[in-house]
Amino acid sequence: MISRVALGVAGAVFAAVTGAYVMWGPTKRRPKDQCPGLVNIGNSCFLNSLLQAWAACPSLYSWLHRMMRSMSRNNEEGLLTSTIFKVIKVLNNEDDAAPDPFDPSQVFQALRVKRWVITADEQDAHELYNVLTGTLDEEASRYPSILSLFDIKHLQDPHNQYQDEARAYTRSKGLLPVLPLREVDEPTRGLLASQLQCLTCGLRSPVKYDVFDSLSLSIPKSYWGPLSVESLLQQFIRPEVVQGVECSGCAKLAGKDSVKSNFRKKVSLGKLPQVLCVHLPRTQWMNSGAVVKRFDHINFPDTLLMDRYVYSHAGAGDTNRDGLMGGSDLALQMIRPKAAVISSAPPPSSAPVNLLRTLHFDQQFTGTGLFLTSRGCPEIPRELSDINHNAPPEISTKFGCPLYGQPEFSYKLAAVVCHLGDVQLGHFVTYRRGVHDGGVDLKGASSLSPKWWLTSDSTVRRVSTQQVFSSEAYMLFYERIVQT
Repeated sequence: MISRVALGVAGAVFAAVTGAYVMWGPTKRRPKDQCPGLVNIGNSCFLNSLLQAWAACPSLYSWLHRMMRSMSRNNEEGLLTSTIFKVIKVLNNEDDAAPDPFDPSQVFQALRVKRWVITADEQDAHELYNVLTGTLDEEASRYPSILSLFDIKHLQDPHNQYQDEARAYTRSKGLLPVLPLREVDEPTRGLLASQLQCLTCGLRSPVKYDVFDSLSLSIPKSYWGPLSVESLLQQFIRPEVVQGVECSGCAKLAGKDSVKSNFRKKVSLGKLPQVLCVHLPRTQWMNSGAVVKRFDHINFPDTLLMDRYVYSHAGAGDTNRDGLMGGSDLALQMIRPKAAVISSAPPPSSAPVNLLRTLHFDQQFTGTGLFLTSRGCPEIPRELSDINHNAPPEISTKFGCPLYGQPEFSYKLAAVVCHLGDVQLGHFVTYRRGVHDGGVDLKGASSLSPKWWLTSDSTVRRVSTQQVFSSEAYMLFYERIVQT
């Protein structure tokens, strides 16, 4: 029999619950497109901001999903892959049982298993980004491309296939194993194309390709004020002079064994990734040795067009234009914020920086203060400058840099990582798109949500696009728009 005391206690509890419901109302459910927050487990905002940014990128989600299926099929274990994929699924509301905020400490545990030591002094989101992409790339391979002594057993695996002796062998005349092919290409991986050309004899070196997972665009030391990502990209690919390089062409012409000359170095983008990470380093060292943080506002677009910065090669018949190309000098035009542009008329075919050359200002500051070339650096002859200088629109389009046509390489902004504070003390936050649908049918940029959220560890709140684009960006994540 139920006693009266028990009934009285039950009634009191019911009354208390009812009163609380009347006063505060029902528990508010999180909106479907709002992501959960992440627990700060001790100065871990740099990890939380990066995970939120990755979770907003559909192509990264799809890549991790495919990696998980590939590893399961090959009976392989990808500890960091599975850990990050689990967190990203939580941040896209795919785990209803996950608490909010969610504890991401398992990511640090997976890194420790991989022999990474994240100390209290190493709390930079971009450095952690390189650690994560490098480790995930190792897990995508059956073993790392660069082996340590701990991995020597892989070289002695009897199931290894080896290169033919006539094609490749080690310095000790041993056979080289065939490295396994990655079944899934990393979406953040791109290639930089660079080439040297002698300013004296015109000799060109072969084009060299270097892997990148992010583009670090330095802020000019001599300029303080508003900048744009486009102007920094233009500065990134602008030719520079490398002095004191041995030139076999000059040595042959002079009949000597060794002759040093000045070379023109040109860098452009050889292969663009599906997810483009743009890093805007804000720490700079002054001439006095002091370390300062740059607080410049850098304008970044919602849609980033990359055609001007892509490597292209001329045809065999164009003997005067062969070699590395890509990019037109539009630094003066792009340096100003878009709000300052009054006319929408197409720009002239001759880039503004060529006018500066005509006025002998090529080695000095531009009218806006952007320092284009170091003082005292030998000037690049006009005939060896960028291929698109003074080129009419049809020529520029012919060589792979469409100025006015339909862009081929365009990207949509997915997330913005910001650092608040100075060089001594700060905090990382992320502006990210709303939750996407997940699954295997994501379509890259077309799967991005139109809504924006500010994530600061466990705090998540809705923000306007104006607040996003007025933020002090440190890392930008763009999803490529696939043309249909």
